[in-house]
Amino acid sequence: MDTITELTNVTKELEGLKKVGSRLEDLNREITELQGKVGYLVKQVDKESEDIETLKKTGVKSLFYKVLGSKEEQLEKERQEYLEANLRYDEARKSLELLEYERNILEGKIKAMPSTRQRHQELLKIREKEIIASNPRLAAKINTIDAQITERQKMLYEVEEAMGVGRGANHLLEQVLVKLDQAVNWGQWDMTGRRGQMSGHMKHRQIDMAKDLAYKAKISLTQFEKELRDIYGPENFGLTVRIPTFSSFTDIFFDNLITDWIVQQKIQNTRAGVLSVRDKTQRLLITLKGTTPKIESEIAQLQEARKTVLKTI
Repeated sequence: MDTITELTNVTKELEGLKKVGSRLEDLNREITELQGKVGYLVKQVDKESEDIETLKKTGVKSLFYKVLGSKEEQLEKERQEYLEANLRYDEARKSLELLEYERNILEGKIKAMPSTRQRHQELLKIREKEIIASNPRLAAKINTIDAQITERQKMLYEVEEAMGVGRGANHLLEQVLVKLDQAVNWGQWDMTGRRGQMSGHMKHRQIDMAKDLAYKAKISLTQFEKELRDIYGPENFGLTVRIPTFSSFTDIFFDNLITDWIVQQKIQNTRAGVLSVRDKTQRLLITLKGTTPKIESEIAQLQEARKTVLKTI
């Protein structure tokens, strides 16, 4: 059998197995739902059976007669409900058996999927070699498309890597903002004359924690900027965070309103700068996220174009 004929046959077989796989997924969902229904109906049958036995063994008050009729009539009603529940259960049980039988058959067929897929890939490679050997023009097209696919796959990897670094930097900036907000709140207490030295200490503790986080954020932002340059070129995104030196010593030991107000302004100015960088980071992450589907779409189009070239001979 020549390569083209075998490739055609294996392709058809592979497509058939894909449909089998799709049907198996549907079957599994149907079986799960039906198993739940069977379980419910079993309980219904048991309940109706118990109602009949209870009605047989117990007496019936006069009010029960007036509302529901005679004991014989009520027994007949319970028997009908039991029969109906039993029929519904029987139908669901048989349906479940049929679906499970079909699933067993399809699971036997789907076992051929790995070997069929492997053979399909082998035949595609053989066919490609035949095309390259017999038609240099088409071979050049395939090589060009392959190079474009490789380029976009590399870009996709770089985008995903950049997004991971960017998310980490964004998280650190969010933490810096939290600590600065806490420092501002403690500073406002201090400026109103409450909590005194303790509030000043707590405020500067938050500032120190913000500084430590900012150092980490700066390293992360520098890496993020490098990743972005790999994608978009040597553009300067200006992702830097500078935390000014705070005059914590004098503020802790001397409750001076003017000095404290100056420190409060520094905190607010620093917070505004961090917020600006955080917003820029988030906008870049949104841009990166929007780039991913575009690259994936281009890869899919190139792969289809490659298949088209292979089908020309």
